[in-house]
Amino acid sequence: TLRLGEAAREGRIRATCLLTIEPRSQAAIISRLRTLPEVERIHTTSGRVDLLLQVSAESTSMLDDVLDQIGGLTGVRSSESLIHLSTKLDRAV
Repeated sequence: TLRLGEAAREGRIRATCLLTIEPRSQAAIISRLRTLPEVERIHTTSGRVDLLLQVSAESTSMLDDVLDQIGGLTGVRSSESLIHLSTKLDRAV
């Protein structure tokens, strides 16, 4: 696996996508999400949403397309996307 540094990802547009999914569909959805190169991270959550995704793309139109693909996956009940505008604090290692 090749991991690019933050500098290589700097110009990309990022979004957090919150997914609510059908019961017992998590494994199939995660399998399909792994095939989308724009999906950088997948987190399971507790609360009102089931999955939290970090997505990035080279342009707004590409981001729009991938978000449409994600929302259209079988088993996805609803999705909400939050576009990242600027970073005010980053303590990631």
